[in-house]
Amino acid sequence: MPNSQESLTPAPAAVSPTRHKLLRLLGKRLRQLAWATLGLAVVVALAMTFWWFTILRGLPDIGDPFDVAALRELTIPDDQNAFTFLRRAHEALTPLPELPRAVKNAAPTVDWSQADPKLRAWVEANRAALELFQQGADQSDGIWQRADMPYWQRCRDGWWRYRIFHGGLMWLALLEGGRHAESGDPAGAWDCYRAVLRMTTHLRRRGSLTLRYHANTIHTQLRQRLATWAADPRTTVPQLRRALDEALASQTSPEWDALSLKLEYLEMMRYLEQQSHSANYQAIEEHLIYHLGPIEVPSDLSIYVFAGRRFLMREPERSRRVLRLLFANWLAHVEVPEPRQSRPAVRASFLIEKRITTLPLYPVSPQAPAGARVLSPLDLASWLVTINDARPWLGGFLWPSVRNQERRGYRDLVVLLATELYRRERGGLPRTEEALVGTYLQVLPDDGSAELDDGTTPTVTDSHVAAAAQPR
Repeated sequence: MPNSQESLTPAPAAVSPTRHKLLRLLGKRLRQLAWATLGLAVVVALAMTFWWFTILRGLPDIGDPFDVAALRELTIPDDQNAFTFLRRAHEALTPLPELPRAVKNAAPTVDWSQADPKLRAWVEANRAALELFQQGADQSDGIWQRADMPYWQRCRDGWWRYRIFHGGLMWLALLEGGRHAESGDPAGAWDCYRAVLRMTTHLRRRGSLTLRYHANTIHTQLRQRLATWAADPRTTVPQLRRALDEALASQTSPEWDALSLKLEYLEMMRYLEQQSHSANYQAIEEHLIYHLGPIEVPSDLSIYVFAGRRFLMREPERSRRVLRLLFANWLAHVEVPEPRQSRPAVRASFLIEKRITTLPLYPVSPQAPAGARVLSPLDLASWLVTINDARPWLGGFLWPSVRNQERRGYRDLVVLLATELYRRERGGLPRTEEALVGTYLQVLPDDGSAELDDGTTPTVTDSHVAAAAQPR
Protein backbone atom coordinates (compact mmCIF):
# COMPACT_ATOMS: atom_id res chain seq x y z
CA MET A 1 0.00 0.00 0.00
CA PRO A 2 1.49 3.33 -1.03
CA ASN A 3 2.18 5.89 1.64
CA SER A 4 0.39 9.23 1.76
CA GLN A 5 3.37 11.14 0.33
CA GLU A 6 3.42 9.11 -2.85
CA SER A 7 -0.33 9.25 -3.28
CA LEU A 8 -0.29 13.08 -3.27
CA THR A 9 2.44 13.44 -6.00
CA PRO A 10 0.88 13.79 -9.50
CA ALA A 11 2.16 11.47 -12.18
CA PRO A 12 3.96 13.19 -15.13
CA ALA A 13 1.65 13.80 -18.04
CA ALA A 14 2.40 11.62 -20.98
CA VAL A 15 3.33 13.47 -24.20
CA SER A 16 0.87 12.58 -26.84
CA PRO A 17 2.21 11.35 -30.19
CA THR A 18 0.54 14.27 -31.98
CA ARG A 19 2.15 16.93 -29.77
CA HIS A 20 5.57 15.29 -30.09
CA LYS A 21 5.24 15.28 -33.87
CA LEU A 22 4.33 18.99 -33.88
CA LEU A 23 7.38 19.88 -31.75
CA ARG A 24 9.69 17.99 -34.07
CA LEU A 25 8.13 19.71 -37.10
CA LEU A 26 8.48 23.13 -35.47
CA GLY A 27 12.15 22.49 -34.67
CA LYS A 28 12.77 21.38 -38.23
CA ARG A 29 11.10 24.52 -39.61
CA LEU A 30 13.12 26.75 -37.27
CA ARG A 31 16.34 25.11 -38.42
CA GLN A 32 15.27 25.55 -42.04
CA LEU A 33 14.44 29.21 -41.36
CA ALA A 34 17.83 29.72 -39.72
CA TRP A 35 19.64 28.17 -42.66
CA ALA A 36 17.53 30.17 -45.10
CA THR A 37 18.30 33.37 -43.19
CA LEU A 38 22.00 32.55 -43.16
CA GLY A 39 21.90 31.73 -46.86
CA LEU A 40 20.09 34.97 -47.61
CA ALA A 41 22.64 36.92 -45.57
CA VAL A 42 25.47 35.29 -47.49
CA VAL A 43 23.77 36.06 -50.81
CA VAL A 44 23.18 39.69 -49.75
CA ALA A 45 26.79 39.98 -48.57
CA LEU A 46 28.06 38.54 -51.83
CA ALA A 47 25.75 40.82 -53.82
CA MET A 48 26.92 43.87 -51.86
CA THR A 49 30.54 42.85 -52.32
CA PHE A 50 29.97 42.43 -56.05
CA TRP A 51 28.16 45.78 -56.11
CA TRP A 52 30.97 47.50 -54.20
CA PHE A 53 33.65 46.18 -56.53
CA THR A 54 31.71 46.93 -59.73
CA ILE A 55 29.90 50.19 -58.86
CA LEU A 56 32.76 52.22 -60.35
CA ARG A 57 33.02 50.11 -63.48
CA GLY A 58 33.34 52.52 -66.39
CA LEU A 59 34.93 55.21 -64.20
CA PRO A 60 38.68 54.91 -64.79
CA ASP A 61 41.31 56.18 -62.39
CA ILE A 62 43.74 58.19 -64.52
CA GLY A 63 45.85 59.39 -61.60
CA ASP A 64 46.92 63.01 -61.31
CA PRO A 65 46.07 64.85 -64.55
CA PHE A 66 49.42 66.68 -64.59
CA ASP A 67 52.96 66.46 -63.24
CA VAL A 68 52.46 67.39 -59.57
CA ALA A 69 56.15 67.12 -58.72
CA ALA A 70 57.08 69.67 -61.40
CA LEU A 71 54.55 72.14 -60.03
CA ARG A 72 55.91 71.79 -56.51
CA GLU A 73 59.46 72.44 -57.68
CA LEU A 74 58.59 75.84 -59.15
CA THR A 75 60.57 78.55 -57.31
CA ILE A 76 61.71 82.16 -57.78
CA PRO A 77 64.48 83.89 -55.76
CA ASP A 78 63.12 86.21 -53.10
CA ASP A 79 64.83 89.29 -54.56
CA GLN A 80 62.96 88.66 -57.84
CA ASN A 81 59.64 87.46 -56.41
CA ALA A 82 56.89 90.06 -56.63
CA PHE A 83 55.04 88.49 -53.73
CA THR A 84 58.04 88.61 -51.40
CA PHE A 85 57.90 92.40 -51.69
CA LEU A 86 54.14 92.24 -51.29
CA ARG A 87 54.50 90.40 -47.99
CA ARG A 88 57.05 92.92 -46.75
CA ALA A 89 54.78 95.77 -47.75
CA HIS A 90 51.91 94.15 -45.88
CA GLU A 91 54.06 93.79 -42.76
CA ALA A 92 54.91 97.50 -42.92
CA LEU A 93 51.30 98.56 -43.45
CA THR A 94 49.37 100.00 -40.51
CA PRO A 95 45.72 98.90 -40.13
CA LEU A 96 42.98 100.88 -41.80
CA PRO A 97 41.37 103.28 -39.28
CA GLU A 98 37.89 102.65 -37.94
CA LEU A 99 35.44 104.12 -40.43
CA PRO A 100 31.72 103.83 -41.16
CA ARG A 101 30.98 100.98 -43.54
CA ALA A 102 29.80 103.27 -46.35
CA VAL A 103 32.97 105.37 -46.11
CA LYS A 104 35.16 102.28 -46.12
CA ASN A 105 33.39 100.70 -49.10
CA ALA A 106 33.81 103.90 -51.13
CA ALA A 107 37.54 104.23 -50.37
CA PRO A 108 38.90 102.56 -53.56
CA THR A 109 37.09 104.99 -55.87
CA VAL A 110 36.49 108.16 -53.82
CA ASP A 111 38.12 111.41 -54.93
CA TRP A 112 41.04 112.42 -52.76
CA SER A 113 39.45 115.71 -51.74
CA GLN A 114 36.27 113.86 -50.73
CA ALA A 115 38.04 111.11 -48.77
CA ASP A 116 37.64 110.96 -44.98
CA PRO A 117 40.48 112.79 -43.17
CA LYS A 118 41.35 109.57 -41.31
CA LEU A 119 41.71 107.81 -44.65
CA ARG A 120 44.00 110.49 -46.01
CA ALA A 121 46.12 110.38 -42.86
CA TRP A 122 46.38 106.59 -43.23
CA VAL A 123 47.73 107.02 -46.77
CA GLU A 124 50.27 109.61 -45.64
CA ALA A 125 51.50 107.32 -42.87
CA ASN A 126 52.11 104.33 -45.18
CA ARG A 127 54.42 105.68 -47.86
CA ALA A 128 57.09 103.09 -46.98
CA ALA A 129 54.63 100.25 -47.50
CA LEU A 130 53.58 101.77 -50.84
CA GLU A 131 57.19 101.90 -52.03
CA LEU A 132 57.63 98.19 -51.28
CA PHE A 133 54.36 97.49 -53.08
CA GLN A 134 55.61 99.33 -56.16
CA GLN A 135 58.94 97.49 -56.07
CA GLY A 136 57.08 94.20 -56.03
CA ALA A 137 54.90 95.26 -58.94
CA ASP A 138 58.02 96.06 -60.97
CA GLN A 139 59.27 92.46 -60.76
CA SER A 140 58.87 90.28 -63.81
CA ASP A 141 57.24 87.35 -61.99
CA GLY A 142 56.25 85.98 -58.63
CA ILE A 143 55.07 82.89 -56.78
CA TRP A 144 52.29 83.35 -54.28
CA GLN A 145 52.81 80.12 -52.37
CA ARG A 146 54.41 76.75 -52.87
CA ALA A 147 52.05 74.04 -54.09
CA ASP A 148 53.05 71.81 -51.15
CA MET A 149 52.56 74.47 -48.47
CA PRO A 150 51.11 72.95 -45.24
CA TYR A 151 47.44 73.52 -44.54
CA TRP A 152 48.02 75.61 -41.40
CA GLN A 153 50.30 77.95 -43.32
CA ARG A 154 47.77 78.36 -46.11
CA CYS A 155 45.13 79.28 -43.54
CA ARG A 156 47.47 81.83 -41.94
CA ASP A 157 48.23 83.33 -45.34
CA GLY A 158 44.53 83.66 -46.06
CA TRP A 159 44.17 86.51 -43.58
CA TRP A 160 46.92 88.74 -44.95
CA ARG A 161 45.79 87.89 -48.48
CA TYR A 162 42.37 89.29 -47.57
CA ARG A 163 43.97 92.41 -46.11
CA ILE A 164 45.85 93.11 -49.35
CA PHE A 165 42.59 93.57 -51.22
CA HIS A 166 40.19 94.89 -48.57
CA GLY A 167 41.50 97.92 -46.74
CA GLY A 168 45.08 97.11 -47.63
CA LEU A 169 47.80 97.76 -50.16
CA MET A 170 45.59 97.91 -53.25
CA TRP A 171 43.41 100.60 -51.69
CA LEU A 172 46.52 102.44 -50.53
CA ALA A 173 47.92 102.63 -54.08
CA LEU A 174 44.56 103.66 -55.59
CA LEU A 175 44.09 106.45 -53.05
CA GLU A 176 47.65 107.71 -53.52
CA GLY A 177 47.09 107.72 -57.27
CA GLY A 178 43.96 109.79 -56.77
CA ARG A 179 45.96 112.27 -54.66
CA HIS A 180 48.53 112.72 -57.44
CA ALA A 181 45.82 113.09 -60.08
CA GLU A 182 44.00 115.81 -58.16
CA SER A 183 47.23 117.70 -57.53
CA GLY A 184 47.95 117.89 -61.26
CA ASP A 185 50.56 115.11 -61.37
CA PRO A 186 49.28 112.54 -63.90
CA ALA A 187 52.72 110.88 -64.08
CA GLY A 188 52.72 110.26 -60.32
CA ALA A 189 49.16 109.01 -60.53
CA TRP A 190 50.08 106.59 -63.30
CA ASP A 191 52.99 105.21 -61.24
CA CYS A 192 50.46 104.18 -58.56
CA TYR A 193 47.88 102.88 -61.00
CA ARG A 194 50.55 100.98 -62.94
CA ALA A 195 51.62 99.26 -59.70
CA VAL A 196 48.04 98.10 -59.11
CA LEU A 197 47.72 96.92 -62.71
CA ARG A 198 50.99 94.98 -62.61
CA MET A 199 50.28 93.45 -59.19
CA THR A 200 46.83 92.27 -60.23
CA THR A 201 48.51 90.77 -63.30
CA HIS A 202 51.00 88.91 -61.07
CA LEU A 203 48.11 87.60 -58.97
CA ARG A 204 46.20 86.44 -62.02
CA ARG A 205 49.27 84.80 -63.51
CA ARG A 206 50.34 82.89 -60.40
CA GLY A 207 47.33 82.82 -58.09
CA SER A 208 44.45 80.51 -57.32
CA LEU A 209 40.97 81.17 -58.65
CA THR A 210 40.06 82.87 -55.35
CA LEU A 211 43.00 85.27 -55.68
CA ARG A 212 42.03 86.01 -59.27
CA TYR A 213 38.46 86.69 -58.19
CA HIS A 214 39.63 89.35 -55.72
CA ALA A 215 42.10 90.75 -58.26
CA ASN A 216 39.21 91.21 -60.70
CA THR A 217 37.38 93.32 -58.13
CA ILE A 218 40.41 95.58 -57.76
CA HIS A 219 40.79 95.71 -61.55
CA THR A 220 37.24 97.07 -61.82
CA GLN A 221 38.04 99.80 -59.29
CA LEU A 222 41.27 100.58 -61.12
CA ARG A 223 39.39 101.06 -64.42
CA GLN A 224 37.18 103.64 -62.75
CA ARG A 225 40.27 105.58 -61.64
CA LEU A 226 41.92 105.25 -65.04
CA ALA A 227 38.82 106.50 -66.86
CA THR A 228 39.09 109.77 -64.94
CA TRP A 229 42.86 109.89 -65.36
CA ALA A 230 42.71 109.28 -69.13
CA ALA A 231 40.07 111.97 -69.67
CA ASP A 232 42.04 114.57 -67.67
CA PRO A 233 43.48 117.17 -70.12
CA ARG A 234 46.70 117.20 -68.08
CA THR A 235 47.34 113.58 -69.05
CA THR A 236 49.47 113.66 -72.19
CA VAL A 237 49.20 111.51 -75.31
CA PRO A 238 52.61 109.84 -74.65
CA GLN A 239 51.39 108.96 -71.15
CA LEU A 240 48.24 107.44 -72.63
CA ARG A 241 50.28 105.42 -75.10
CA ARG A 242 52.48 104.03 -72.33
CA ALA A 243 49.39 103.16 -70.32
CA LEU A 244 47.85 101.38 -73.32
CA ASP A 245 51.06 99.40 -73.90
CA GLU A 246 51.10 98.37 -70.23
CA ALA A 247 47.45 97.38 -70.39
CA LEU A 248 48.01 95.32 -73.53
CA ALA A 249 50.84 93.48 -71.76
CA SER A 250 48.42 92.36 -69.03
CA GLN A 251 46.41 90.16 -71.40
CA THR A 252 45.29 86.87 -69.92
CA SER A 253 47.00 83.69 -71.04
CA PRO A 254 46.02 80.00 -71.10
CA GLU A 255 49.03 79.32 -68.86
CA TRP A 256 47.38 81.38 -66.12
CA ASP A 257 44.24 79.25 -66.28
CA ALA A 258 46.26 76.03 -66.28
CA LEU A 259 48.21 77.02 -63.15
CA SER A 260 45.08 78.11 -61.28
CA LEU A 261 43.33 74.85 -62.12
CA LYS A 262 46.33 72.84 -60.96
CA LEU A 263 46.41 74.72 -57.65
CA GLU A 264 42.67 74.15 -57.18
CA TYR A 265 43.07 70.45 -57.99
CA LEU A 266 45.75 70.02 -55.31
CA GLU A 267 43.55 71.84 -52.79
CA MET A 268 40.60 69.58 -53.58
CA MET A 269 42.72 66.46 -53.19
CA ARG A 270 43.83 67.72 -49.78
CA TYR A 271 40.20 68.34 -48.89
CA LEU A 272 39.17 64.82 -49.88
CA GLU A 273 42.03 63.38 -47.86
CA GLN A 274 40.87 65.28 -44.78
CA GLN A 275 37.27 64.14 -45.33
CA SER A 276 38.14 60.53 -46.17
CA HIS A 277 36.69 59.10 -42.95
CA SER A 278 33.61 61.28 -42.57
CA ALA A 279 31.59 63.37 -44.99
CA ASN A 280 30.68 67.01 -44.45
CA TYR A 281 27.04 66.31 -43.60
CA GLN A 282 26.06 69.95 -43.11
CA ALA A 283 27.25 70.93 -46.59
CA ILE A 284 25.28 68.16 -48.31
CA GLU A 285 22.08 68.46 -46.30
CA GLU A 286 19.88 67.72 -49.29
CA HIS A 287 21.40 64.22 -49.45
CA LEU A 288 20.34 63.40 -45.88
CA ILE A 289 16.60 63.43 -46.56
CA TYR A 290 14.97 60.04 -46.97
CA HIS A 291 11.30 59.04 -47.00
CA LEU A 292 9.37 55.89 -46.18
CA GLY A 293 6.23 56.62 -48.09
CA PRO A 294 4.91 59.96 -46.81
CA ILE A 295 7.04 59.78 -43.63
CA GLU A 296 10.42 61.53 -43.57
CA VAL A 297 13.17 59.55 -41.87
CA PRO A 298 14.41 61.36 -38.72
CA SER A 299 17.71 63.18 -39.24
CA ASP A 300 19.58 61.18 -36.58
CA LEU A 301 18.64 57.95 -38.38
CA SER A 302 19.11 59.34 -41.89
CA ILE A 303 22.78 60.03 -41.12
CA TYR A 304 23.34 56.30 -40.73
CA VAL A 305 21.37 55.61 -43.90
CA PHE A 306 23.49 58.17 -45.72
CA ALA A 307 26.72 56.70 -44.30
CA GLY A 308 25.73 53.28 -45.62
CA ARG A 309 24.85 54.71 -49.01
CA ARG A 310 28.13 56.63 -49.07
CA PHE A 311 30.02 53.40 -48.42
CA LEU A 312 28.19 51.57 -51.17
CA MET A 313 28.82 54.47 -53.58
CA ARG A 314 32.57 54.09 -52.93
CA GLU A 315 33.21 57.56 -51.54
CA PRO A 316 35.62 59.30 -51.47
CA GLU A 317 37.15 57.17 -54.24
CA ARG A 318 34.28 58.08 -56.57
CA SER A 319 34.86 61.81 -56.03
CA ARG A 320 38.61 61.40 -56.39
CA ARG A 321 38.33 59.68 -59.79
CA VAL A 322 35.73 62.11 -61.09
CA LEU A 323 37.77 65.15 -60.05
CA ARG A 324 40.85 63.81 -61.82
CA LEU A 325 38.85 63.39 -65.02
CA LEU A 326 37.14 66.75 -64.59
CA PHE A 327 40.41 68.65 -64.23
CA ALA A 328 41.92 66.66 -67.09
CA ASN A 329 39.05 67.92 -69.27
CA TRP A 330 39.52 71.53 -68.15
CA LEU A 331 43.30 71.45 -68.48
CA ALA A 332 43.04 70.01 -71.97
CA HIS A 333 40.66 72.82 -72.87
CA VAL A 334 43.08 75.57 -71.81
CA GLU A 335 46.41 73.93 -72.68
CA VAL A 336 45.86 72.31 -76.08
CA PRO A 337 46.62 74.89 -78.80
CA GLU A 338 44.03 76.19 -81.22
CA PRO A 339 41.94 75.30 -83.01
CA ARG A 340 39.57 74.24 -80.26
CA GLN A 341 35.92 74.80 -79.56
CA SER A 342 35.28 77.29 -76.80
CA ARG A 343 31.65 76.52 -76.12
CA PRO A 344 31.06 73.68 -73.63
CA ALA A 345 29.93 70.36 -75.01
CA VAL A 346 27.72 69.64 -72.00
CA ARG A 347 27.02 71.05 -68.54
CA ALA A 348 26.57 69.20 -65.26
CA SER A 349 24.04 70.67 -62.86
CA PHE A 350 23.57 69.57 -59.25
CA LEU A 351 22.30 70.86 -55.92
CA ILE A 352 24.77 72.04 -53.28
CA GLU A 353 23.64 73.72 -50.06
CA LYS A 354 20.18 74.15 -51.62
CA ARG A 355 21.65 76.09 -54.55
CA ILE A 356 22.06 74.84 -58.10
CA THR A 357 25.66 74.71 -59.34
CA THR A 358 26.44 74.20 -63.02
CA LEU A 359 29.86 73.24 -64.35
CA PRO A 360 30.92 73.08 -68.01
CA LEU A 361 32.71 70.22 -69.74
CA TYR A 362 34.42 70.90 -73.04
CA PRO A 363 35.03 69.06 -76.30
CA VAL A 364 38.40 67.35 -76.20
CA SER A 365 40.91 67.59 -79.03
CA PRO A 366 42.49 64.39 -80.39
CA GLN A 367 45.83 65.94 -79.41
CA ALA A 368 44.80 66.17 -75.75
CA PRO A 369 46.43 63.87 -73.18
CA ALA A 370 44.98 60.37 -72.96
CA GLY A 371 43.48 61.03 -69.52
CA ALA A 372 41.27 63.77 -70.96
CA ARG A 373 40.02 61.50 -73.76
CA VAL A 374 39.21 58.39 -71.76
CA LEU A 375 35.57 59.49 -71.23
CA SER A 376 33.36 61.67 -73.37
CA PRO A 377 32.16 64.97 -71.83
CA LEU A 378 28.64 63.54 -71.62
CA ASP A 379 29.76 60.39 -69.81
CA LEU A 380 31.89 62.45 -67.44
CA ALA A 381 28.96 64.76 -66.68
CA SER A 382 26.83 61.71 -65.87
CA TRP A 383 29.41 60.60 -63.30
CA LEU A 384 29.94 64.13 -61.97
CA VAL A 385 26.34 64.52 -60.80
CA THR A 386 26.64 61.33 -58.70
CA ILE A 387 29.51 62.38 -56.41
CA ASN A 388 28.98 63.28 -52.76
CA ASP A 389 32.21 64.08 -50.93
CA ALA A 390 33.56 66.68 -53.37
CA ARG A 391 30.26 68.53 -53.71
CA PRO A 392 30.81 71.12 -50.95
CA TRP A 393 34.02 72.29 -52.60
CA LEU A 394 32.48 72.55 -56.06
CA GLY A 395 29.63 74.66 -54.68
CA GLY A 396 31.85 77.73 -54.53
CA PHE A 397 33.89 76.94 -57.60
CA LEU A 398 34.78 79.99 -59.69
CA TRP A 399 35.75 78.36 -62.96
CA PRO A 400 35.25 79.53 -65.70
CA SER A 401 33.47 82.70 -64.51
CA VAL A 402 36.72 84.21 -63.19
CA ARG A 403 38.44 83.77 -66.55
CA ASN A 404 35.52 85.30 -68.45
CA GLN A 405 35.41 88.23 -66.03
CA GLU A 406 39.13 88.80 -66.64
CA ARG A 407 38.60 88.81 -70.38
CA ARG A 408 35.82 91.37 -70.16
CA GLY A 409 37.86 93.55 -67.81
CA TYR A 410 40.91 93.41 -70.06
CA ARG A 411 38.84 94.32 -73.11
CA ASP A 412 37.14 97.20 -71.28
CA LEU A 413 40.50 98.60 -70.15
CA VAL A 414 42.29 98.55 -73.51
CA VAL A 415 39.21 99.87 -75.34
CA LEU A 416 38.92 102.67 -72.77
CA LEU A 417 42.53 103.80 -73.27
CA ALA A 418 42.51 103.31 -77.04
CA THR A 419 39.27 105.28 -77.33
CA GLU A 420 40.77 108.20 -75.42
CA LEU A 421 43.84 108.15 -77.67
CA TYR A 422 41.57 108.13 -80.73
CA ARG A 423 39.66 111.12 -79.37
CA ARG A 424 42.84 113.07 -78.58
CA GLU A 425 44.42 112.45 -81.98
CA ARG A 426 41.33 112.59 -84.22
CA GLY A 427 39.11 115.04 -82.42
CA GLY A 428 36.16 112.77 -81.79
CA LEU A 429 35.05 109.38 -80.57
CA PRO A 430 35.22 106.33 -82.87
CA ARG A 431 31.91 105.30 -84.42
CA THR A 432 32.47 101.69 -83.36
CA GLU A 433 35.06 99.76 -81.41
CA GLU A 434 36.19 98.16 -84.67
CA ALA A 435 37.50 101.59 -85.73
CA LEU A 436 40.23 101.20 -83.10
CA VAL A 437 41.69 98.17 -84.90
CA GLY A 438 44.74 98.89 -87.01
CA THR A 439 46.12 102.10 -85.49
CA TYR A 440 45.53 101.47 -81.79
CA LEU A 441 44.74 97.79 -81.43
CA GLN A 442 45.80 94.82 -83.53
CA VAL A 443 42.51 93.07 -82.81
CA LEU A 444 39.58 93.55 -80.49
CA PRO A 445 40.16 91.34 -77.46
CA ASP A 446 37.90 88.40 -76.74
CA ASP A 447 35.24 89.22 -74.13
CA GLY A 448 34.47 85.58 -73.22
CA SER A 449 30.93 85.74 -74.59
CA ALA A 450 31.51 82.62 -76.72
CA GLU A 451 31.37 80.47 -73.59
CA LEU A 452 28.23 82.00 -72.12
CA ASP A 453 25.28 79.65 -71.86
CA ASP A 454 22.76 80.42 -74.59
CA GLY A 455 20.39 77.69 -73.49
CA THR A 456 21.33 75.24 -76.23
CA THR A 457 24.07 73.32 -74.40
CA PRO A 458 22.84 69.91 -73.14
CA THR A 459 22.71 69.67 -69.36
CA VAL A 460 22.98 66.58 -67.17
CA THR A 461 21.24 67.00 -63.80
CA ASP A 462 21.06 64.97 -60.63
CA SER A 463 17.82 63.85 -59.01
CA HIS A 464 17.83 66.70 -56.48
CA VAL A 465 17.91 69.34 -59.21
CA ALA A 466 15.10 67.54 -61.03
CA ALA A 467 13.04 67.39 -57.84
CA ALA A 468 13.64 71.09 -57.12
CA ALA A 469 12.48 71.98 -60.63
CA GLN A 470 9.12 70.19 -60.26
CA PRO A 471 6.12 72.45 -59.50
CA ARG A 472 4.64 72.11 -56.07
